Amino acid sequence: MHEREGIWTWSGNDLIDQQGGIVASVISDVIYLGEERLLIESSPGPWHFRARATTGEGEVYTLIQNSLSVARLSADCVGRRYTLERTSPWRKERRILDASGAPCAVVTPRVSGKVEVSDAVDYAPLPLIDAVFLSWGCVLVDSPVRRPRV
Repeated sequence: MHEREGIWTWSGNDLIDQQGGIVASVISDVIYLGEERLLIESSPGPWHFRARATTGEGEVYTLIQNSLSVARLSADCVGRRYTLERTSPWRKERRILDASGAPCAVVTPRVSGKVEVSDAVDYAPLPLIDAVFLSWGCVLVDSPVRRPRV
């Protein structure tokens, strides 16, 4: 990912880098990433998951379930397309793949409720804002424990 090394972790509603600094936070369905704000709307229904984020400039990010299961999700980040697929039918870990199928990152939910984000081996670049939105989408759909903060 751009501007990132090592493992980052979603702990509650904060994305924390390897040094313990807060990269992004989610408060009242808004992702705060530096000066950027993304308003999040999600519908985690029993048959269909969908998340959408809109920036202050009107740019749209979407993450959707295309089949009966959430094993494979499709994303569009302002025209940049990704697939988020589970690495195994028995695990919630996901690989984020770019439009060419190259791996960009791995997102791993933990039993504690924390969600780790790490670079894939021989990873393709992933813009920071895309990484934050996509990994938060994984928190919404895959995390065993979710602690929303209002």
